[in-house]
Amino acid sequence: MRANLARHARRVLIQQSRSPSCALYSAPTRRRQLTRPIVHDVPYRTFFDGMFKKAPREVRQPEFEPGWMKIMVWRSRMLDNLRPPPTDELIHAWKALFDAKLSSRVPLNASQALQCHRLLEYLLQQLSESPANTPLKLDHKDLVNALTALRTLRPRERTPQHLDLAKSIYSLLTSGTLRGKKKKKDKGSDTVLWAQYIHTICLYGGSKEALKLLHANWGDLLDLAKHGDNLAVPVARGLAREGHEQELVALVEHAEKNGLPFDKDTQMAIVSFFAKRDQVPETKQWFTKLPASGLRTAEVYPLIATFAVRNNVQEWAVPHFLELGDTKPEKPYWDSLLHAILVMGKGLKQVEAMMSHMADSAGPVNADTTTINGLLRAAVGLKDPMMAEDILSLAAEKNLRLDGETYLIQMGLRLEAGYLPGVQAAYKSVKKLEPWHSDPDRWWEYCQLLNRYLSVLCAQEKPDFNRLGELVQLAEEDQVQLDPQTLASLCVRFLENEQHFDVMDILSVHAFQFSAAEREVVQEAFIKFCLNPETSTSRAWTSYQVLRQFFQDLSFEHRVSLIDAFFDRKRSDMASHVFGHMRQHRNSDYHPQLDTYIRFFEGLGQYPDTEALEMVYNMLKMDTTVQPNTRLYTSLMLAHTACDRPLQALDFWTEITSSREGPTYASLEAVFWALERRPGGSKVAQRVWKRIENMDVDIPPAVYNAYIGAIAGNGEEQEVQNIILRMGKITGVEPEAMT
Repeated sequence: MRANLARHARRVLIQQSRSPSCALYSAPTRRRQLTRPIVHDVPYRTFFDGMFKKAPREVRQPEFEPGWMKIMVWRSRMLDNLRPPPTDELIHAWKALFDAKLSSRVPLNASQALQCHRLLEYLLQQLSESPANTPLKLDHKDLVNALTALRTLRPRERTPQHLDLAKSIYSLLTSGTLRGKKKKKDKGSDTVLWAQYIHTICLYGGSKEALKLLHANWGDLLDLAKHGDNLAVPVARGLAREGHEQELVALVEHAEKNGLPFDKDTQMAIVSFFAKRDQVPETKQWFTKLPASGLRTAEVYPLIATFAVRNNVQEWAVPHFLELGDTKPEKPYWDSLLHAILVMGKGLKQVEAMMSHMADSAGPVNADTTTINGLLRAAVGLKDPMMAEDILSLAAEKNLRLDGETYLIQMGLRLEAGYLPGVQAAYKSVKKLEPWHSDPDRWWEYCQLLNRYLSVLCAQEKPDFNRLGELVQLAEEDQVQLDPQTLASLCVRFLENEQHFDVMDILSVHAFQFSAAEREVVQEAFIKFCLNPETSTSRAWTSYQVLRQFFQDLSFEHRVSLIDAFFDRKRSDMASHVFGHMRQHRNSDYHPQLDTYIRFFEGLGQYPDTEALEMVYNMLKMDTTVQPNTRLYTSLMLAHTACDRPLQALDFWTEITSSREGPTYASLEAVFWALERRPGGSKVAQRVWKRIENMDVDIPPAVYNAYIGAIAGNGEEQEVQNIILRMGKITGVEPEAMT
């Protein structure tokens, strides 16, 4: 028996959900509603109870960045060949999106970069179709803001979409078709814009193109280097990030030969490249080569120490560290030197002894909180929590006050050690001090650590859901963007605990901030949860409802796998709902195909459901994109026979016999099964069998068994015995258990 809720869910299938709704109350159920015994002494005011009943918790609406929804609407209308929004509205959306990006410091994801690039091309097309001398209404400042957002916001993704957007923006900025651009040629501002473009494309995989631009405009490069902006450095870093060894070495050598001195930042880029790859000769060569200033960066020494330990070349590295100490460098170098010798295996006592001998050209240098933080980061690299505790004790002895960065490092150490009470204590201190206000790099570190903390809590056998909820709320208050993996883990844990509203809330905040690739990570977690046999059917259905509402872009393959999963759970009604949602999707790419129909009807053959059969069969009759064939008719025979409709099943046999393709062995099995269920079907089965014999084809045992079933289903015992005795002669296989 179907419950009322299941029938209601079928009736509302045609409604397209535009915003998430509560999935908790729409799960089909097969439970029979029990009649409640009414005690006549107690009156039941069901009408007023319904009127004044407290409403369920409201579902949070999806949160989009300013302007992004308008851009999505524009793209949707373009795909549907509908009239797009006015150009002025689109330009306003562009401005709003990038102003919000610069304000919130949330980087542009790959999907946003792709759609913004398409929007820019559309606006240019509109300009080309407008009257002559009509300027583009997008201001010069608006495009510069977009380029600034691409350059200054630390990217979560580095994709070709970002690179294409940067190229289009720069091309338009230099085209002279914008409003707000001075008509007089200003070489200085053009050079600054060119430099910003070089910085930007190096972040997103365009370093080889940037290298060509440097060679073509070497004079501008030298002029900028005199004013402190050495473009060879970001290009070198980009080439190193992308793994272009030959181009990196060639750039450094060419720069030195053509008027650009070998500086410490360039050295850091090339040494880091070779050290991380454990290329010992090259690392030694480029580290030994001193920059033109005579000083390396302070950060290169801890890097070399780690490299030396990893490759067992400590004897080569130690003299360089001693040489640095003898020069009485400035304090940042002393901090790096202490970090390096700790990594090299020296004890904390030796480090403390060296602290007493620190001095620069102005006199003694005292250790401070920055020194302690450097030592703690060495302990993080060594994964030594005990050393970290000793370093903190040393800080207490020297009366050094800990800062927000210290507690961030503590969070990382204690996460590594799995000491969650210590992580929570460090987290509270970080929240109190908020070190990112004075150092923006700490914000990125805080976000990464909070994501790790949430992931570790989710990985517990019995998570603390109160703490998880509290941390999620605090992350939202701080505008921390959760990683896709973290969000996926949280959603699965909340689903397991049946906190459906919390799942919808967290998806409303974060799911629409992700790119398509990041959204797939969350979708995979939902799918895995639904397909897990240990997940209850109720939870699997609720999970699917949430998934459908928040991820309209769920892939075709995943939808089909969900249909199979609900069939495996013997819930054909749920499988039919998933099928119906596919059929009603606005994007035809997600509509069922021929194989999908066949798969569904074959599922009904195993787990029959009359209502599901009627619904999907009606969809098939209205689907003009599907051309029926023998396989489809065979699956329809199986489904109708399983639903006790053998007469209708035989209609499809007629379609098969009259088609050019004709019957197959599978269709023969299906028709015999239908005849087994039909009263008087043995006579028709015998006629079909005679036609098979006249065709002089090999008879598989499965077809012969189906024929036996058709005869036996009508009670003809003597005929069945005769057929069984002839089985070995006809099929070459003796009767078996299935027979």
